[in-house]
Amino acid sequence: MKGMRPAFRRPPPRASFWVTNTCNRNVSLSDLNLTIKAYASVDLLDNKHYSYNKERLEKSQANGSLYAKRSIISVRSVPPPIPDLPEIPILLDAVIPDRQRSIFQITQVEYDELRISDEDFARQSAEMEEDPEISAKTTKSTKG
Repeated sequence: MKGMRPAFRRPPPRASFWVTNTCNRNVSLSDLNLTIKAYASVDLLDNKHYSYNKERLEKSQANGSLYAKRSIISVRSVPPPIPDLPEIPILLDAVIPDRQRSIFQITQVEYDELRISDEDFARQSAEMEEDPEISAKTTKSTKG
């Protein structure tokens, strides 16, 4: 027996107490001082996050808040299945835009109507102020 290695032993399966909220609202379990988010599953016997014992959870399930909210909370001893996420295919010949290439053609269009000097613009503005029809329209729109 001296030179023999001990047989590999698996640890015993850990007890679990899974609670699943099937409602679209957060659910408060008052006797456990816990709120379970909407559509979430939680293992209440997980020692990393919770400090409940099996007797307390069974008591809550028998006549506590788990019993009172049994229509929206489901209790299970096995973890819920993890849904498979759809794979997104990767196209190797997809176009990746960068700063050198663009799908848009940028053009600068120059309009002859906009090519006027400052003096011409000032003269046109003064003429518009002197014209009674134009000045009456602009004063009405600005006043009101």
